[in-house]
Amino acid sequence: MFQHCIFCHGKLPANDSVEHFPVGRRIAYDPHRGRLWAVCPSCTRWNLAPFEDRWEALEELERARRDRGRVLSSTDNIALVQANDVELVRVGKARLTEEAWWRYGQEMLRRRSRHRVLRWTETAALVGASVTTGGLLYMFGGNILNNAVRYQKFGPVAWQGETACITCGALLQQISFRRSKFMHLTRDNAGTGLALHMRCGYCRSERRVGEHQLEGIVAEHVLRRVMTYHHFHGASESRVRAATDYIDRIGSPDALARDMTRAGLRLDHLFSSERRTHAIALEIALNEDAERRLLEMELAELETRWRQEEEIAAIADSLLTPSLDPIRPHE
Repeated sequence: MFQHCIFCHGKLPANDSVEHFPVGRRIAYDPHRGRLWAVCPSCTRWNLAPFEDRWEALEELERARRDRGRVLSSTDNIALVQANDVELVRVGKARLTEEAWWRYGQEMLRRRSRHRVLRWTETAALVGASVTTGGLLYMFGGNILNNAVRYQKFGPVAWQGETACITCGALLQQISFRRSKFMHLTRDNAGTGLALHMRCGYCRSERRVGEHQLEGIVAEHVLRRVMTYHHFHGASESRVRAATDYIDRIGSPDALARDMTRAGLRLDHLFSSERRTHAIALEIALNEDAERRLLEMELAELETRWRQEEEIAAIADSLLTPSLDPIRPHE
């Protein structure tokens, strides 16, 4: 089995996940045509594996994709799948399944576990300190460690920039996380993306109706930060599963984001206990949509490379495959 790229001669990294093909951290394969490639991380060229190394490896890769893989992105011809420490490029028709629980559920549970550990630590410290203060310190304590960790991670500002009020022209230069819950979530003017609206303080003091707007990628980035900030404490497994079930009922993460922006909700209403499942679902959908766009760009490059390598592989296999025609004796 080769261990070096046949194009740049760089060493191909080993993997611990594919017993019958332990070479390459990105493996491309076509189970229908019996093709297998190790993708070089240095020059990104596809190294076609010899015949004898393919068949058991192809079966193992299909099992890994089915049992442990999570689909990162997919088109009609190619799918990008993560399976432990290996990234699989599966050529051929592939169904993109909704695996939001696998991708985001564990993260929510980690946040919840961290929150509990910090709360227990803080409670133990406050109980110990309250012995010397007669319980006074305990009365003023509560969630201090979690808030400190959250502040260290996010800081106080959700957005910083410059946007003018559509009515009076007053400039808004930042939105704090504390005030972010007063933003309204809607669609942008074109109706193709989301937008965030904040009431103008100057107009409100003059009893006028004015607001500042954030649209497009900026609005999406701010909303993702705000959702993660307010869900810093995580969620229970039942809550996350209810959120992913809600996405399934809507149809897709993108459809859920479109549906929720039509209502024009203010974020503090979205964060209420009655809508908490919807809020968790929206955070999952926003992350899924952002990753999908990034992966689609990478997938387009992968598909172009696959078509080039498929032509080379077809020629190579035709030269290496023995003829099946019977040998005729010389006349």
